[in-house]
Amino acid sequence: MKREISVIGIQVGMTEDKHDNLRRALALIDEGFERYKKIDVICLPELYYSNPTKENRSSIGEVLDSEFFYEFSKCAKTHRVNIITGSYPLIKGDRLLNTCLCIDREGNLIGDYSKTHLFDAFSSKESDTVDAGDEIGIFDFDFGKVGIAICYELRFPDYLRTLALKGIDVLFVPSAFYTPRHDQWDILVQSAALDNLLYVVALNQHNDHFFGRSCMADPCGLIVSRVSDQEGIMYGILDMDYQEKVREQVPTYQNRRPELYDIK
Repeated sequence: MKREISVIGIQVGMTEDKHDNLRRALALIDEGFERYKKIDVICLPELYYSNPTKENRSSIGEVLDSEFFYEFSKCAKTHRVNIITGSYPLIKGDRLLNTCLCIDREGNLIGDYSKTHLFDAFSSKESDTVDAGDEIGIFDFDFGKVGIAICYELRFPDYLRTLALKGIDVLFVPSAFYTPRHDQWDILVQSAALDNLLYVVALNQHNDHFFGRSCMADPCGLIVSRVSDQEGIMYGILDMDYQEKVREQVPTYQNRRPELYDIK
């Protein structure tokens, strides 16, 4: 594991033109490399490329061997950077999934994570538009072990704690968090970091429906980097020595009493 992990977050929003959405995301990555030369990993939001609905479910899905993967693979090789692509509607067999790809510096696919907890809340019913994944999201990159939770999954502390107990170094959260719930967004990101004593990098869409405010929280739950309510670039250095120090000072992992817990 690297002791310092340099991260860029790309805050971008969806329009009806998926090719333009991808172009804008890639342009922001290029801009990020003009500002910050050495980057370990890039992360993007949830469903900024295209958005599945009940009406378009049968036509919107992409196969893996398509523009989305090809362009990010090429980008990773060009910049020698790891990419967590954010999510898009991926076809797997007869299923349509809300899936995030993990790509290494050589442009190879490390793996993919499909959202397991679908947003059937408030007035939304995501299960009408995509199928739920059935595996947790943990991936080994050259800089460390990464956990992935997608948007609504920030509301599931059992899932986040499972990732943490399996030894992730950083939690990445591609999201499409609706206006006006920005106060909940901040609380959820910060509590995920504080509860699990790890860095959380959360990317939100920005457009008329989503408020942006992508952010990074440190192991004490403090926001250490943020984007405003416009498209933009977030940058941060994740200090793993500091993370270890916090865990030594607040040894909640060692102080757990799992024999007392009955969580099912």
